[in-house]
Amino acid sequence: MKKLCIGLLLASYFIIPFVALAQDTYLHLDVPYVPTPESVVEAMLDIAKVNKNDILYDLGCGDGRIVITAAKNKGARGVGIDINPKRIQESITNAETAKVTDRVMFVEQDLFTANFSEATVVTLYLLPDVNLRLRPRLLRELKPGTRIVSHDFSMGEWESDQIREIPDNYHSHTVYYWIIPANITGRWEWNLVLKKENINYSMEVNQQFQHINGTVSVGSLKIPIEDITLEGGRLQFVLEQNVKGDMVVMDFDGQVNGNSLSGSVKSEYSSTTDNQQWEATRDPSTITPLDIENTETY
Repeated sequence: MKKLCIGLLLASYFIIPFVALAQDTYLHLDVPYVPTPESVVEAMLDIAKVNKNDILYDLGCGDGRIVITAAKNKGARGVGIDINPKRIQESITNAETAKVTDRVMFVEQDLFTANFSEATVVTLYLLPDVNLRLRPRLLRELKPGTRIVSHDFSMGEWESDQIREIPDNYHSHTVYYWIIPANITGRWEWNLVLKKENINYSMEVNQQFQHINGTVSVGSLKIPIEDITLEGGRLQFVLEQNVKGDMVVMDFDGQVNGNSLSGSVKSEYSSTTDNQQWEATRDPSTITPLDIENTETY
């Protein structure tokens, strides 16, 4: 009898961990469930300026608290995605209690295959390697201007646009914030009329996430771009050019829409200000991706 009990004990010692591992493998649980403190939830929604016009997707939604808080306190619509059916059922129950079921939904799905392209805000509390695996899809599939907020974990070399520290009783939490940039890499061409002269421009743009640089060519002359910024799909930059012996300073402000870039340009020279519209087109063959798909298995 004693030997039988010892045998059963040893069997259970090996079987129980195996069953637990099998369950985790079946669910593909890349991230353990750790609830985000309510103070951090509020900070995440605040830094992203979530409002009633937003559609918020929480990837790895846990008990649904971020989606539910966004709906209840900000009037937003929301979708929570989690691969664990227990978390999904818990989220649905919590949404019913909060009376926001008309504004939220929860989907049992692998976040690496889920469609979140309609989001205006994406929230994350994952792990560094999971963020890196998601990063190419976020940059490729989300619309320029979409806001991303991550609790505690960054996106590697993709620098955040803002960082906020949230004090807690035990340790400080970090909230990272990004705005999805438009891909404006490649060669753009347009023309302007300055001092009654029609001038053709060609702009070559290099881009590292939201950071950009480039040059503009006018014939054989290359002009450096100054004060260039990109926020979402809005591009602003300054050019200085000598036109008929007069130094012209041009402030460009444009919106990217695929391979079209259009907006206004203000030109100043000889105590004169000239405002006109400009529209550039891009050669699609010159586009390069903002990020490379990470296919490494973690």
